[in-house]
Amino acid sequence: MAFMSRLLALACVPCLVVADVPNLVRLAVQPVLKDMAWKYNMSFSFGYVDHSGRVAAAAGKNDRFQKNRLKPESLIPLGSVTKPWTAVLVMQAAEAGLLSLDDPATKWIDPVLSRLWKTNMTKLWGEDVELVRVRDLLGMTSGFYDYDDFFLEHFTLALASDDAGPLTYIKSSARQGFLCKPQTCAGYSGVNYILLGLLLVQVEGIWSWQDLHQLSVIPKKLFDTGRYSHTSFLNLGRCSQYPGVAHQYSWQYWKNASHLQTFQDLFMNSCLNGWTMGNIASSAQDLATFFFDLFTVPLEDGGFLSNSSLQAMQKMKRLSDDWCQGPTGYGSCSYGMGLLTDQVGQDVWSLQDPTADPQAVKIIGHPGEDWGSGCSPCGYNPTYGFGVCIAYTSVIGMNCTGDFRENFNAVQEATCRVYDAVLATVGGPRLNCTNPAFSGPPELKTCTWQRNPDPFPRPPKPPFPPFPPQPPQTLVV
Repeated sequence: MAFMSRLLALACVPCLVVADVPNLVRLAVQPVLKDMAWKYNMSFSFGYVDHSGRVAAAAGKNDRFQKNRLKPESLIPLGSVTKPWTAVLVMQAAEAGLLSLDDPATKWIDPVLSRLWKTNMTKLWGEDVELVRVRDLLGMTSGFYDYDDFFLEHFTLALASDDAGPLTYIKSSARQGFLCKPQTCAGYSGVNYILLGLLLVQVEGIWSWQDLHQLSVIPKKLFDTGRYSHTSFLNLGRCSQYPGVAHQYSWQYWKNASHLQTFQDLFMNSCLNGWTMGNIASSAQDLATFFFDLFTVPLEDGGFLSNSSLQAMQKMKRLSDDWCQGPTGYGSCSYGMGLLTDQVGQDVWSLQDPTADPQAVKIIGHPGEDWGSGCSPCGYNPTYGFGVCIAYTSVIGMNCTGDFRENFNAVQEATCRVYDAVLATVGGPRLNCTNPAFSGPPELKTCTWQRNPDPFPRPPKPPFPPFPPQPPQTLVV
């Protein structure tokens, strides 16, 4: 009863006076998804949840070779939106008294590194690593460089039958040394969250990193409601091995100058995505539900965390990373503990009315992106009391019938228009979703879609024959 009372109390949020807001949101959003999927030749998944219910929607193709559609319940690999789930697992362990956020990271991580790979953090980073606390890993203040994204992307694309495990990412970061002395700056590094995964292995007393049960983060009371039936954390193996996982398309951006553009279907590639920093595969609805439940269901009613832990997670520090575009330009985003804020396209938006309150459209959450898909905005809007998430299965548009440069605006325009439809429904400020104009002649490209062959065609015919080499499948537009 306490849980239901909490949800009913949220009905006092002033703007939510219509009983069936979720259905109204769906009716407003679905045509926008359809228009954007058609305009940019890509696919989208959408989720919304508030005190009165949940809705999901989707538009666009899933498998471009089989011509089937993306479903609202499809599990999309979504990269860094894994981080808040990992952060919550660590905070739950701290609340249970199993560790302190001020413990040296080496206390928990070195035993696992030594047992599995005969190394430790000091060997990898040097003596200054002793200054790194658990809270520094959570808050991106460890001073560690991020892994070499270009190398790991090419590893994943080229070696479809291999997984880049945790140690590969860790060494990629460690060989660069320190970005700064620990605790003196905040710099985004996914390796922090891989190390937190190893910490959880030690805290939970399990042997190997593959055995970590990441879904255990969901409290039993919430799990038993079926609110997370379309969420998984993928382990070793190809995406195709996991039921319900969507196709995602990686653009080979390093060939942008070429007339021929290639999008690679990652369905036959590894879905490990850096493990506890990026291995979630989920529906947009489940992600919207996660952030809604995280911030609205109190611990005593079966929620994820106590209010004090949530407050600690929201203490933000300015990131030094110049790739992240914030309210004052690149290099002005902020990070808490598993929560990212002040990012354009996540919680920073251009408003139609310059006098409107920008705080009304801000959400608390975390975007996600890997090499072929992503989600943003994704989080909880405290002003209007809803969770929202928009996911997409390519990080740029794939429309090759006109000016190819328009594809670079696809995610920003589509997510802006979808979020604007939500805000319009709940009575919020309207967003300015106008695309910038291009100068000069249009860039015309020919596009191909490729994927690696399935090493285990179905159904196999006994006796199991050797398979001859197969060329990549290719579509040309």
